[in-house]
Amino acid sequence: MSDILKTQQSFARKAQTNKGHHFQDLYHLLSRWEWVATALGHVLSNEGSRTAGVDGISRKDLKTVEQQTAFIVALQDDLKTGNYRPMPVRRQWIPKPGKTEKRGLGIPTIRDRVVQELLRMLMEPIWESDFLDCSHGFRPGRRTMDCIYFCYSRIQTQNKFLWIIEGDIRKCFDRVNHGILLGLIRQRIADHRVVALIKDFLKAGIMDDGLFRETPEGTPQGGILSPLLANIYLHQLDLWWWNKFGSLSHNEKWKRRVAMQGNAILVRYADDFVILWNGTHEQALALRDELKQFLWDKLHLELSAEKTHVTHVTDGFSFLGFHLKWELPTDGHKPWLRVTPTKENVARFKAKIKALTKRGTTFATQEMKFKSLNRIIRGWGNYYRNVSFSHDAKELDFWLNKRVLIWLEHKHQGKGVYWLLEQYKQREVTQKYNRWNFGVKGSDGETIFIAKLQDIPLRAYRRWKPEHPYLKSEQPLPIEEPDTPFLDPKVINITPENLAWEETRAEVLERDEYKCSKCGRSLSSLDVHHIKAIRHGGKDNLENLETLCRDCHAKTQTFGRPSRDE
Repeated sequence: MSDILKTQQSFARKAQTNKGHHFQDLYHLLSRWEWVATALGHVLSNEGSRTAGVDGISRKDLKTVEQQTAFIVALQDDLKTGNYRPMPVRRQWIPKPGKTEKRGLGIPTIRDRVVQELLRMLMEPIWESDFLDCSHGFRPGRRTMDCIYFCYSRIQTQNKFLWIIEGDIRKCFDRVNHGILLGLIRQRIADHRVVALIKDFLKAGIMDDGLFRETPEGTPQGGILSPLLANIYLHQLDLWWWNKFGSLSHNEKWKRRVAMQGNAILVRYADDFVILWNGTHEQALALRDELKQFLWDKLHLELSAEKTHVTHVTDGFSFLGFHLKWELPTDGHKPWLRVTPTKENVARFKAKIKALTKRGTTFATQEMKFKSLNRIIRGWGNYYRNVSFSHDAKELDFWLNKRVLIWLEHKHQGKGVYWLLEQYKQREVTQKYNRWNFGVKGSDGETIFIAKLQDIPLRAYRRWKPEHPYLKSEQPLPIEEPDTPFLDPKVINITPENLAWEETRAEVLERDEYKCSKCGRSLSSLDVHHIKAIRHGGKDNLENLETLCRDCHAKTQTFGRPSRDE
């Protein structure tokens, strides 16, 4: 077990056993070689490191061990002497999914990303001991389906959670009050140097098209530390719900029901949240107004009146790309909650496929095109494999076949449909099916068939409350903070030979949505496993790679590639 993990577990245990503890003397950890090298490894292994900040430095400038060593030494010196200052983030405007408007994305420098990662490594174990189970966004071991499962398991005939308050905070990340946020951080961290460093990041400013703009409020979206800071800020919303409803005992909740007062359940993913209410419609409206006043008074956040609806489940509501609706069957069966992809997400999926199969993309080879389509099809289908998806999958597969045929028509101008079908329609024979499908020969001689959404097995999602991500070790750890000695210089091994592998690894993790392909868990530590081992002829291509958690990886009979650290 690394000294970093031991230190993080020590923080987590102390924070869990003493809710009022103030952590002191933390800043010196940020300049330790092992911490900086580990943070740099996390940053460079992320696909976003290919994009430079305002200083123009990206991953390609840190390929060799010598370059990385010089980077670490210089950053260590600045942190130790107190000369480190964050640079402004580079503002990049990207379109909002399904909308014409754009949102600003802040791109920090590689140097600032490493320091933000150091702060995350330092702070996350502490606040993971404080965060409530109703919060799921940007937390290790949690995913969007946990939120949907909460709704599915609570919206039942016996619970009567039939009114939904759909929360929408207007420009949440842009309106975070720096004074309130730093005050919340000081409730746990007494080291003024760490707090001052966080303040420097918040006040670093934005460089937008060559023009500098100050940031008197808000946390820039795109920074490594921003999700944790947003969760610390919105934890006050969780506590508001907990103190009013979540902490009530079973008998207290029952008394409220008998008195016709109702109870509430909060489900939050970052700044997206819903409140399930089992009282009357008028009470739900009053609760929404009370919530609006709390957010404004305590957090200086505005609840959007136009987008914050109070909806009955028979009308349905959308949450995190899923549409949930209470179905009332006419055949005498009990009502049930139907969960499907939202129409907006289906439209976005079609838009991606259309962009890949339009006339101007015929320069790509058939193998490249089929592999690109399959990545999108499988990734989108796996996101919805735990909900009612069969009807949509059947219709989309039929539509996908038409789009592939349209692309082939553009590729082979002058050729008729019958010629195209004769060339590309092949018999796909497996243990599960024997059918006709579009297929092409790959460079390895194997036929690449278009993936079908109907082939993705649907399964019910079973959620268990995640363990504390930093307290999973079976060996007891001391509560005292360990005096970790300085280690010998050790740099991450991202050399020119390994750079291609790191890019492929990042692509596999993104394709599999950063969760284990076997058990579906989303953890902070994930491995990329070769399905067919290298020594048995396997390759470093996407089709031969899958994402596994450490537990599932350990259960595999062979490991296709030795660790890059070996």
